Amino acid sequence: MSTHADLLTRFSDAPAAAPLFVPDLTLWYHTHQQRGTLPELWRDASLPQIAAALGVPAWMAARPWRIETPGVDVEQTEEAGERLTRIRTSAGELTTRWTLGSDGTWWQMEYPVKSVADLPAALELAQARTYVLEASVLSAGADTGNDRSVAAVEIPTRPYADLLYDMVGMGEGFMLLMESPPEIDAILAVLEEKLQSFIAELTALPATVLYSPDNLDAQFIPPSTFSRHLAPSYRRTTEQAHQAGKHLLVHAGGPVSGLLEPLAEAGVDGVEGVAPPPQSDVSLAAARQLTGPRFTLWGGIPQDYVLATLSRQEFEATVIQAAQEAGDDSRIILGIADRVPVDVEWERLEALPALIQQARG
Repeated sequence: MSTHADLLTRFSDAPAAAPLFVPDLTLWYHTHQQRGTLPELWRDASLPQIAAALGVPAWMAARPWRIETPGVDVEQTEEAGERLTRIRTSAGELTTRWTLGSDGTWWQMEYPVKSVADLPAALELAQARTYVLEASVLSAGADTGNDRSVAAVEIPTRPYADLLYDMVGMGEGFMLLMESPPEIDAILAVLEEKLQSFIAELTALPATVLYSPDNLDAQFIPPSTFSRHLAPSYRRTTEQAHQAGKHLLVHAGGPVSGLLEPLAEAGVDGVEGVAPPPQSDVSLAAARQLTGPRFTLWGGIPQDYVLATLSRQEFEATVIQAAQEAGDDSRIILGIADRVPVDVEWERLEALPALIQQARG
């Protein structure tokens, strides 16, 4: 059985021989590729080639689309470690500012929506948003040269998560989002209709798994907010996905225990990023109790334990515990929650498959 076929059994009641271990290498790989800091051995290697060398499947979530905003002028400039984006609408100008962090990645320091005065321009930007399908990207992303790859279609971010993480941030804009003035509801409604219309196009693509990069975190999206703003959206998407024979997998990036049961009730098929503290707040065993048996759980190993900051003994004990909790549960995918970090200690990553096998006796 190919790895892709094996992964698909994790979304069904079909029996599986053993837990499948799939580390999401995308953050690590793309960050080092852009910096030019990939290990010398793999300086010219693709992600699938590196995964094959590690003896693990390659998770390949392709984004076969781009966003355009006809009628809205977007200008980006970059100088002296600062990136500035100006969004000019007839209702006013929005600005976003980024700074180059010490780790070589861009940190967002300023968000477009800073007060209620920015909402008319944000609404005009939402109304201009257009998703343009680029199906060829999916074909390129699936070109792995072996059968140990897992191809998925990334879909646009859920509208509420889009506003939270990209438009308002965690400062004053976040308080505005919580107050939910009528303009916020109007923006969400516009983005929701655009998203659901585009889902119909994405479900026609060949990949069976749809991947929603919503970065769920109950610290910022509590169950009450999820129930109001996200659950109805997930239901609409999963209805379309299931009619097309697809599965919806959602990415979590923080504490998620309070959202697992609502996600399952909304029809979502699984969550990537499940783990105990310090990465998240729920073990695989506890997550299974919350979701019931027919829900896919991916994770179990917090990022912190593959870093040099924690001892090797702690790392090994955590991996073995996760593998034992997975047991013979056919709907669990073992992985590092939520993704393999950029500064992973490579020897620990290499040791993971053997440790998981050891835990199974």
